[in-house]
Amino acid sequence: MRVTAETSGRMSVLVPLCVAQFTAADGALAKFKAAGPYSRENVVSEFVKSVASTNMDYAFAKACATGIEAELAKPATKT
Repeated sequence: MRVTAETSGRMSVLVPLCVAQFTAADGALAKFKAAGPYSRENVVSEFVKSVASTNMDYAFAKACATGIEAELAKPATKT
């Protein structure tokens, strides 16, 4: 259980960093939007190799893809 909690805690910090890194990459969002739902993890892995010394694996790429989808689903806010 401790390992799961540590992994979950680390992911909660790393996923927003991954999302920011991914969205800053040229062409990443267009490729992500064009990809099918089952290949988005591969697109994330293509553009983001590591975040804060943590290498990208499938679980991390999937969590990051979910974070990107959540960001895309947010309504645009005007400031």
